[in-house]
Amino acid sequence: VSVVDELGIPVKFVGVGEGVEDLQPFDAEAFVNAIFT
Repeated sequence: VSVVDELGIPVKFVGVGEGVEDLQPFDAEAFVNAIFT
């Protein structure tokens, strides 16, 4: 993920909606698999 490369800040959570309750732990492998399926 370019944020990690550019800023050196790890991605810990990903938003899947509009609220705080929609934050989920970030799983890089699941993220990539979701893009290609």
